[in-house]
Amino acid sequence: MKHFYLLLFLLISHFSKAQIIQQNGWELSGHMEAYYSYEFNRPENHQRPDFLYNYKRHNEFSVNLAFIRAKYEDENIRGNLALMTGTYAQFNLADEPAWAQMVYEASVGVRLYDKLWLDVGIMPSHIGFESAEGMETWHLSRSLLAENSPYFLTGGRLTYMALEDLEVTLWAGNGWQNVQRQEGHQSLALGLGLNYQPLEGLEINYSNFFGNEYPQTLRLNRFYNNFYTMYSFSKWGVTVGADYGVEEAIFRPFNEWYAFTASLRRQLGEKFYLALRADHYSDVNGVILNSGLEVTGYSVNLDYQVHPKALARIELRQFNSPEPIFDLPGGRVSTGNTAINSSLAIRF
Repeated sequence: MKHFYLLLFLLISHFSKAQIIQQNGWELSGHMEAYYSYEFNRPENHQRPDFLYNYKRHNEFSVNLAFIRAKYEDENIRGNLALMTGTYAQFNLADEPAWAQMVYEASVGVRLYDKLWLDVGIMPSHIGFESAEGMETWHLSRSLLAENSPYFLTGGRLTYMALEDLEVTLWAGNGWQNVQRQEGHQSLALGLGLNYQPLEGLEINYSNFFGNEYPQTLRLNRFYNNFYTMYSFSKWGVTVGADYGVEEAIFRPFNEWYAFTASLRRQLGEKFYLALRADHYSDVNGVILNSGLEVTGYSVNLDYQVHPKALARIELRQFNSPEPIFDLPGGRVSTGNTAINSSLAIRF
C-alpha cells in the first residue's frame, strides 16, 4: 500500500507543477466515492450478501472505489495506469495477490492499422453497460447481472471500428475476471464484442465469453452471452439488458444461468435524476456463485448533481428470494433483504 501512496504523491506533484491535467499527450484523472449503507437485516459481520461486490459494508462509512489514473496517448501508441483502493477492490479481487488488488487498470496499446488497435494488460471488460465507477452509471448500486459478470479482464484486446457506428472487439485472456491464473489453470479464454450506435442516443451491444474455469486435466467449457440496449431521449433514458450462460457439467449435459435487468431514468429539473430498476438473477446450480441462487431485486434512487464533477445519491433497494438465503442476527435467515444506500462521489 505504501507504494500506491508514493506513486500517487509523485503523479500529483508532477501535474501540480505543470498546473494542468493534460500535457503533451498525458492526462491525469481520478474518481472517489464514499458511501454509507444500512441493511435492515442487520448482519452481524457488517457484510452485505455474497452476490454483491460494491457498497459491501453495512452500517458504516466507507470508500467503495477511489483511483487515480495516468493516461498517455498519441497517434499510434497509448497506455493507462490506474491504482485503486476501497471495498470494491477488497471484495472483487479477494482471490488476487496483494499487488493486483491495487490495480484498477494497467495496459499498453499500439495502432496496428488505421482504425485497428491492439491493447494488452488489465482492462475494463467488454461485457455489460455498467462500470465500477459510480458516476458513470444510472443507479447508485449495480445490477445483479453486472455484479456477477466480469468488471475487468486481463489479456489482449483487438478493437476495430468496422463502420462509423459499429465497433468490433476481440479478446484473448486469462479467464473469467482473473489477473493471475490459479495453479493448474492453463486454458485461454476468448471473447467477442459488437457495439452498434445507429442513432443519436441509441446503443445496441452484444458480447460473449468462452473459456474453461477448471484446472487441467478437467475441461468444462463455459459460454456466456450478454445483450443490452440503451436509449436516451429528451429527459428520459431506458435500458434493457439480459444474459444467458451455459457450462458443461459432469453429471448432466450442462448447467445454465441467466439474468435480466430493466431501468428507467428521468431528469427532474437541472440537477436531479430519478431512476427505477427491476432485475432478476438465476444461478440455481451455482456456476458463478459457490451455492445456488435465485434473486429478484427492485430499486429506486434519487441523484443530486451537486457540482458538474460531484454527485450525491440515495437509493432504496429490495431483494427477494424463494429460499431463505439472507442472514439475520442470531443465526436466523430470511427470504427478503432491504437496504438504504447513500454515496457522494467526485471525479477530476
